[in-house]
Parts: sequence; structure tokens; C-alpha cells
Amino acid sequence: MKLFLSFLLLLFVTNRLSAQDFIVKNNDEVIRGTIKGTDYFSVWISANDEAEVILLARDVKNFFWNGNSYVSKGFAAKRNLEYRFVKVIEMGTVNLYSFGGETLAPAQKEKKVKFRPSIGIGAGTGGFGGMGMGGGISIGGGSRNTEPDRPAGAPVVRYFIEKPGAGPLQEVPMKAITEDAQKVNVKNILIQKLGDQPALKAKIESSTDFNSRDVINLVQEYNSKK
Repeated sequence: MKLFLSFLLLLFVTNRLSAQDFIVKNNDEVIRGTIKGTDYFSVWISANDEAEVILLARDVKNFFWNGNSYVSKGFAAKRNLEYRFVKVIEMGTVNLYSFGGETLAPAQKEKKVKFRPSIGIGAGTGGFGGMGMGGGISIGGGSRNTEPDRPAGAPVVRYFIEKPGAGPLQEVPMKAITEDAQKVNVKNILIQKLGDQPALKAKIESSTDFNSRDVINLVQEYNSKK
């Protein structure tokens, strides 16, 4: 009986840990707890459901939240790299990511806050292909009697494709319903990344919509045959 109860306890703890949010820092330190949100520039976690911590993308390898994986990627910004999180949509020979959509929600009641950044996301030259997405992050201490500042807003959802060993991340200008003016651009990118499979290349060439769901299915099909 004791052995059976011990097994049930172990199973309960394992299930709790496997379902728990976690962050992997650049030094491979793992922080477990409850992730409160992300604006893709930083991630907010209640570490061990006690102390609240906000970590910048440049200091994190990846994190797991709400059943989704996020990785930190460097985007060219003049002479430097600006690190941002991207959500993993598909991983394999070809990777597909999304950027934007979530936001850092303010805490209802602050507990133990190790540090609190003031985050602003505004228009600018940016590091995302010159398409006007810039981010400013300033770290500040100060009073613990106020809530963390609310970000100006989460970026709109954008998509990036990557074929490791075949160039850097490339933006795919698709949407849930892709604009007609962008369909040729999406088609050309897919032929470039997926065109070494003749049957799939023919399917891409005969396609007309190139909505986000169509593209995801094409990438998944490509990876399934590698």
C-alpha cells in the first residue's frame, strides 16, 4: 500500500512539473513557475509562484508557456543583433515561427519583484527588415508600491521561415487571409525553401490562396518527408 501511494505521489508531482511553465536562460539555468505573459521582447514569470521576474530575450534561450514553445532569435539591426522571442509553429528541416500577438499583462498585486523594466514598443527603423518595428527597453528599480508599467501594446502577428544552413530568418508576408498583393511573394519564398521536393513544388505553383493555414500545412508536409 505504501508503495502504491508513493507511486501516486510521484505521478502527481511529475504531472505538475511537466505542465508547469519554464524558462531556460543562456547559462542553462531553468526557472519554473507561472509565466504571466510576453510582449516578445521580454517574458514575465512568477518564479516558483513566488518572486516575479522579467527577463529580456537576449538573456533567454527558450521558454514554454500555455503549451507553446518560444525561442530567442537575433534580428539584424544596423551593426548589432536585437533579440526577440518567436513562437514555434513548426520545427524540422524547415522552421516556421510567429512574432507578436501576446502582451505583458499587469499584475493584480505585486509580490516580490526582483526588477521591473519599463517597456515601450514604438515605430522606428527597427531590426525586422526595415519594416518599422522598433523597441525601447529601460530598466528601472524604484518603488514596490506600484504595478509594473503596461506595455504600449503587443506587435501585430508576423511570420518568419528558416531553413537552417540556407540563410537567415526570412519574413513571410502572409496573414490568416493573405492579401492578393503578397501572394506572389509568399509563393516565391515557399518555392525557394521547399522547392527541392518536386511534388510539393508543383502543389505550391498551382496554389492560389497562401493563407497562413495553407503555408503551415505545406511546411508540415515538407518536414514529414525529410
